[in-house]
Amino acid sequence: MIPIALPSAGFYILLSCGFLAGLLLLGWLLVVATSAGARRAVRKYWKTSTLLFVVLLVPFAFYAWVQTVFWQIGRESDRREAARNVTLAQPTTVGGIVMPAGTRLKLQDEGELETYVDAQFPEPVSLYGVQATSAIRYLDADYDKDTYALLGRHPRTVLLRGTGSQAVLGWQCDATQDIEIDVARDGAMTGLSKCVLGAGNRVADLEIAAGSIAYGSSGTVYTDGSRDPDRWRIEVKDPVAVKVFGLPLSNPRIYLDEARRLLRVSDAELACPVSLGDVSYAAGTQVRSVRRGRGDDREPYPGVLLMSPWNGQAAKRAGHEDVPEGMSVMQTLQGKVLDVVKNDTVGVFHFATIIVGDEAPSGPARARCP
Repeated sequence: MIPIALPSAGFYILLSCGFLAGLLLLGWLLVVATSAGARRAVRKYWKTSTLLFVVLLVPFAFYAWVQTVFWQIGRESDRREAARNVTLAQPTTVGGIVMPAGTRLKLQDEGELETYVDAQFPEPVSLYGVQATSAIRYLDADYDKDTYALLGRHPRTVLLRGTGSQAVLGWQCDATQDIEIDVARDGAMTGLSKCVLGAGNRVADLEIAAGSIAYGSSGTVYTDGSRDPDRWRIEVKDPVAVKVFGLPLSNPRIYLDEARRLLRVSDAELACPVSLGDVSYAAGTQVRSVRRGRGDDREPYPGVLLMSPWNGQAAKRAGHEDVPEGMSVMQTLQGKVLDVVKNDTVGVFHFATIIVGDEAPSGPARARCP
């Protein structure tokens, strides 16, 4: 945060007095200009009139000076803003990209085309495999460690938009919404950070609905320093439940490895009542997969399922007491019960809802049971 000294109250008082003094001067001059009697009075009491004129002129001069400074600052700001908006008169290579004539650029630094932060193309331009009609860049700055002088800027993230559905690293992305690309210092693409998926995406035997969101990742990192091989996280947005590990789940979050094999699932709930092994669960039961152990001793994917009754419901287990809300059942994918544990021991938390106003907020809609 950069500290900024705000003007004191006295400054605003002087400015207001100057404005009022200007109004009085203007009124006085109008009266003198239109009234012969007023002119005679000024000539008769010229010393008093001169003193009064000076008393009013001094604060008004301060007010006029401040307004002049503000006007000059505003004019310079407008000039700089105009200079940062450039339209290319001819095809130009900027940041390694050939941009056509008519491209509109917004620059971070005046006169430096390489520092553009927004580009609007008159025709599609190929950027990172996307036929883009616009590009927004987020730049990082390099400074001299001693003088803090600006040494240069380089892109960190690029947001692209285009038309229709376009292939990006094997995903069909909806190019009418932001496609977020991670880039290196030299502008080369390092990965797909995020895109809203269009139609035609499949993971194993699961078809991903259009509108789902794909996130690129370098892998989940644990507190012990180990890193998972998950490279993609998909937030499924489908009005109909999808089957993951054989369970009909509502809007699950699934994790995939580099080969796009399913590793685990989280943040999901059952869309339908389900029986898994000898346990029956109600719709709305929270579902995620976990791997037990730590570090090199952590069990392989996909681990086990963690089934957590929710909203006052209980899981029915044949030959045993019901499993109430606040407890979770750990089961294999085949349905064998491994343990029944308290939610807080396995990281399942139910956060309080804060209600502002009289109406309680509505939760996310559950997908339809297929």
